[in-house]
Amino acid sequence: YSIPEKERCTLISAILIALQDRPFLESYQVYGKNKDLIENLLDACQRVLEKNELDEAKARVIIGEYAQFNHNITFSKATLPNRSNKKDEKNTLLRDFITTIREEVLPYIHESAFDVLGKFYTQFIRHAGGDQKTGLVLTPQHITDFFCAVTALDEGDIVFDPCCGTAGFLVAAMNHMLKKAGHNTDKQKVIKSSQLLGIEKRADMFAHACSNMMMRGDGKSHILHGDCFDKKNKAWLQARKPTKAFLNPPYQGGNADEQLEFVENALECLGKEGLCVAICQISVAVSSKKAVLAVRERLLAHHTLEGVFSMPTDLFHPIGVNTSILILRAHHPHPKGKKTFFGYFKEDGFVKQKHQGRVDKENRWSAIKKKWVAAYMNRETRPGLSVMQEVTAQDEWCAEAYMETDYATLTQEDFIQTLKNYVAFQFLNDGKG
Repeated sequence: YSIPEKERCTLISAILIALQDRPFLESYQVYGKNKDLIENLLDACQRVLEKNELDEAKARVIIGEYAQFNHNITFSKATLPNRSNKKDEKNTLLRDFITTIREEVLPYIHESAFDVLGKFYTQFIRHAGGDQKTGLVLTPQHITDFFCAVTALDEGDIVFDPCCGTAGFLVAAMNHMLKKAGHNTDKQKVIKSSQLLGIEKRADMFAHACSNMMMRGDGKSHILHGDCFDKKNKAWLQARKPTKAFLNPPYQGGNADEQLEFVENALECLGKEGLCVAICQISVAVSSKKAVLAVRERLLAHHTLEGVFSMPTDLFHPIGVNTSILILRAHHPHPKGKKTFFGYFKEDGFVKQKHQGRVDKENRWSAIKKKWVAAYMNRETRPGLSVMQEVTAQDEWCAEAYMETDYATLTQEDFIQTLKNYVAFQFLNDGKG
């Protein structure tokens, strides 16, 4: 029996939390009835949340998500038909799944630099055919790591994500800062308890984010369940003086102005000199719609556009979305005459593999990341890779508009891909550019 796609990540999240409760860990295999097992799994989750000092409101949201398994007939039935011999047999589906998670996943989490739940969810999205209709497009791990490198994140930074999903950016930032802190255990505790902030509106993603952080020792889990535009939530963030904002705003067809409003909102939560890095649909950088231009005008009036990177076309495979990364410095109006760095970062070394998605098959990413970071940090102009250009809100914010083309390197595949990109852009913007 397969577990429905939409329930798998929530179930894994609940199990990973419950297995942190020693009484449950040592006794889950002896429950005779599946309903008793489900009830005790939820009780174990409740105890772990209380031990980690999550406030009552947060715990209630998380347990509410996990409680859906109380009504899952497949898990609670005493027997299930064996498809091979057509006979009813004892139902150990949930118990076996817990054992699998305990033996094959749990041992690798605490010391892992990997967003485990994010990876699970990404796989489920692929097999389920995508979740773009709800705007959920999770950032690949190598890109969350790139955010840390390109902003020179250090152990003193306070990082927040206003739409944190499964907490992929926060996990990457935590691992990066812990490495910078070295063997300073006191500093490591401060990083985990005070320097990672997030907000998530979706209840299921909020549950995943909290469990993801708790499994890495962030007991307080400074993640709010709510709207990042809410004045109380913004005040909560501003009081903690974040220095970096990492985000991947919700993607929905033609909402480039809304994505930029997430960026604008994040910048307002940062202190002066803070950096905001966001990966958005390419339309935020090239659309000429009035609503998009209006937000770009406001951004440049109050903040500095430091860099824009055009990212690989199939970065979010199998979800078809072209993206760019924007870097803005908070509360410094964009100086007239300033040149912005534009990177043509279309080749990250990853290739598509059947049943695996995009993988770094030839281990090229490490060297490519160093090249990208060096080009941006040194504001280098490199043929085919990067260019410095003065822009206004009315101009296109992408390297393709300003780099000189080396026509000798063009192939028929480049021409075909450019046409596909154009058609996709027109479709997402209702043919209005």
